[in-house]
Amino acid sequence: MKSHNPTQRGIPASSRINRLFSRWETLLVLIFLVVNVININLSPYYLNYNNVMNSMVNFMDKGLMVYGIMMVLILGEIDISIASIITLSACVGGWAFEQGLPMAACILVALLVGTACGAINGLLLVRFPELNSTIVTLGTQILYRGLAYMLLEDISLKGYAKQLSPLAWNRVFGLPVILVTFILMTLVFAFTIHRTQFGRHMFAMGTNKTAAYFSGIHTDRIKLLVFTLSGLCAAFAGLFLSAKLGSVRASIAQGYELEVIAMAILGGASPSGGRGNVGGVVLGMFTIGLIRYGAGLVNVSSDTLKIIIGGLLIVVCAAPNLKQVLADASETFRGRKQLGIQ
Repeated sequence: MKSHNPTQRGIPASSRINRLFSRWETLLVLIFLVVNVININLSPYYLNYNNVMNSMVNFMDKGLMVYGIMMVLILGEIDISIASIITLSACVGGWAFEQGLPMAACILVALLVGTACGAINGLLLVRFPELNSTIVTLGTQILYRGLAYMLLEDISLKGYAKQLSPLAWNRVFGLPVILVTFILMTLVFAFTIHRTQFGRHMFAMGTNKTAAYFSGIHTDRIKLLVFTLSGLCAAFAGLFLSAKLGSVRASIAQGYELEVIAMAILGGASPSGGRGNVGGVVLGMFTIGLIRYGAGLVNVSSDTLKIIIGGLLIVVCAAPNLKQVLADASETFRGRKQLGIQ
């Protein structure tokens, strides 16, 4: 007698579709491969080792911020002030250097400014829970950028950035310093988010904040800490951005917040909270970064690139709904077929 494996036979088409689309990381790997295949065919220089390593310097500073945003999204919140936090922390660090402070002290000041900005965002949301994080961080985005312009106006400071230049251009074992830093940050945040009580509490809050509160989780404390870490990550990325640009001014990092949020969402972090995977976010970051790299090799305009990234993000956000639409259509088709037989 032939044995029948129930896990292999008799599975409805809708279930197979659900299985296929429920594994977002699988779909993301396919998107990543498609991006690379297209880029390889567009330019013969795409796989050049030095070009690839140099491209890491160009987009990896956003990768240093993506874990802070990922944690904010897991909570079901948003932080659109991160680009302004980069700017303000870099400007304050550059200004402190011009005042004669030692370089180590300037770096510490920049990191403290970013941490304080993130803490202010978190404190406002904790003290005024009726406020939406989009509105709060929109306000602080304008505030922090305005403070940067008040401090430097249209002045460009180069001394501070010159001292930081090894962060952008030096290599360790043939890899850019920023890439090595990103790898280390990935290990730290992967452990923190997926293997600690703090990480589990974040997911619980994102899934159901009220239930998390009544189960004994200190929701306000976690929210404050997450936004503070987001600010610290932004300030840390600001060190590498300053090194890459070779100067500090109040207009740097404009539009960074949208691309970093896009990287996190593409990687599977849900704006509604409760979902996110470090591995997926890494893939999302590299996918958008390599789209920029490949487009740069064939001189695609920045406006066209924004359209491509925006369209990709729309597709990503629509994918969960597409899954349900396809599953419902398949079920409807099966039902009509059965009625036709009867």
